[in-house]
Amino acid sequence: MTDKSVPSGGDDATNIMALLERVAGLMDSVQTTQKRMEERQLGLESTVKNIQTDVVKLTGDHANTSSTVNRLLEKTRKVSRHVKDVRVRVENQNVRVKKVEATQGDLLAKNKFKVVIYQVRSV
Repeated sequence: MTDKSVPSGGDDATNIMALLERVAGLMDSVQTTQKRMEERQLGLESTVKNIQTDVVKLTGDHANTSSTVNRLLEKTRKVSRHVKDVRVRVENQNVRVKKVEATQGDLLAKNKFKVVIYQVRSV
């Protein structure tokens, strides 16, 4: 059986040299490709580190924002409680004022009060 890609009776040294040159070319190609892959890998690692740094910063900012929002919510709850307390007191005071006005109106109607103001002159 003879191999059709290698001519029989030809110069075996030339064939071997041609094969070695092809192998060398393939090796150079593989090394070039490997070098590009390593450069891309380094670029990706740098990008991943930058992303990790940004995520850490974002996490810190999120924690600060969350803390601030919680404080603001607590203050809002306190203000809301105070507003409710003030509203209840104002409503109670309005009820008392209405009672006093009604009582005053009744007293004035029943007793026909007259108010006299005296001014004493100093001599």
